[in-house]
Amino acid sequence: MKLTKEQVEKLSDFILKRLEDRNLIILKTARERLLERINGIILDDLKTEDDLDREVEEILRTHSGAVDSSRVDYRKMFNMIKGKLARERGIVL
Repeated sequence: MKLTKEQVEKLSDFILKRLEDRNLIILKTARERLLERINGIILDDLKTEDDLDREVEEILRTHSGAVDSSRVDYRKMFNMIKGKLARERGIVL
């Protein structure tokens, strides 16, 4: 899932506001610094998923003959491989 930098910033702000509104956190640092940290975590997670997507695409490219001959749906195969690699590596999608 692709998100723009602005969308990530809005998501980070939303998360922090919800935590604050529900009194689930007490800020011990500047709010902006915490927002930057949340942004970084989300962006790192998105990068990890993008890297995994590229790896799955490469696997499918190297086995394109087998995929084509078996008439398997590309998207279904992509999701199966991605799910398997994510489980093996402990990545939560």
